[in-house]
Amino acid sequence: MQMKYTFLPLLIFVLLCSDLSFAQQYVNLSVDNDLYFKQDWYYSSGIFISTGKLKQEEDQETAFPKRYVHWTLGQEIYTPSRRYSLNVDLYDYPYGGWLFLERSFEKYKSLFSAWRGSILLGITGKASLAPYFQNLYHSMVLGLPDVVWLEQMPQRFHINLNGSHRKRLPLANKVSLLYEFFGNLGTQRIAAGGRLGVLVGTSQALSFLGNPLEMKTKGYGIYLGTRQEYRHHDYMLSGSLFDDKAPFVLESIPYKNSIEIGFAYYTQKWRFLTLFNSVTKDNELQMSKRHKYLNFSIGRFF
Repeated sequence: MQMKYTFLPLLIFVLLCSDLSFAQQYVNLSVDNDLYFKQDWYYSSGIFISTGKLKQEEDQETAFPKRYVHWTLGQEIYTPSRRYSLNVDLYDYPYGGWLFLERSFEKYKSLFSAWRGSILLGITGKASLAPYFQNLYHSMVLGLPDVVWLEQMPQRFHINLNGSHRKRLPLANKVSLLYEFFGNLGTQRIAAGGRLGVLVGTSQALSFLGNPLEMKTKGYGIYLGTRQEYRHHDYMLSGSLFDDKAPFVLESIPYKNSIEIGFAYYTQKWRFLTLFNSVTKDNELQMSKRHKYLNFSIGRFF
C-alpha cells in the first residue's frame, strides 16, 4: 500500500530529473493552491504534470500546420470551509478528489491560431488519493491535524472529452489580445465558456496560456484577462447525473467568472509562470463572494 501512495511524488521526481532520452520535448509542473491567501477550502489545490512533443521531424519545426501531442497527470482536491467539523450539516462544499490522465492533440494552423482536443480518464473518491496527499501535506509541511474527509464524493470512473480554440491578435508593439473558446463533455463535467485577455510583453504566439513549446527563446509576458464559464454539470459538487448515491451534494451555480492576472518569463530552456485567479461562487452556501487561488508553473525544454 505504501508503494501505491508514493507513486505521484516519485513520478514528479522522475519527470523533472529525467534527461527525456525517449524524445519528449518538454516537461511542466503546475500547482494551484489557495493557502497563499490564508484559505484552504473549496477548490483547495491542484497538481498537474505535463509532457509533450512536436510530431514533425526537426527540419519541419518552422512549417505550419504544426501538430503536438501532450500527456497530463493531474489531481484536484475540494473541501468545505469547516474541514475539521464532524457535523456534515455545516458543510458548504462536498469533500472530493479527482485523479486523471489526459491525452491531448493540438494543431497550430499558424503562429497565432490553435485547436486542441483531449480525452481524460480518471477516478473520484478514495482511489483519487486526495485524502492521503492532503493530510500528508498538512502533517509534514504545515503541522496541522488531519482533515476529516466525511461524506466525500463516491469512487467512480469518469471519462471526459475536451476541446478548445485559441487565437492571438496583435494590437500594437508588444501588445496582443488573446481569446479562447472551450468545452467539456463527460461524466465528471459538462461545461462551455471562453477566455479573453490582454498580453503585454515579448511572449510569442499563444504560449502564455497554452503550449509552452511555442516560446523557446528569452522573453516575458504580463497578462490581464477574464474567464467566463457555464457549467451544466459538476460531479464534484452535485454528484452523478445518473443516480443519487453521493452522500452529500449541493446545488451548483452554473455561471462562473474569473479574473486572471499573470506573469511569465522564458529562457531557451525554462518557462516560469504564475497566474492569480479570483473566481465567483460555485454554490450559494460559500462564505465569500469570490474564491482566490494562485497557480505556479515551471517548465523545462529539451
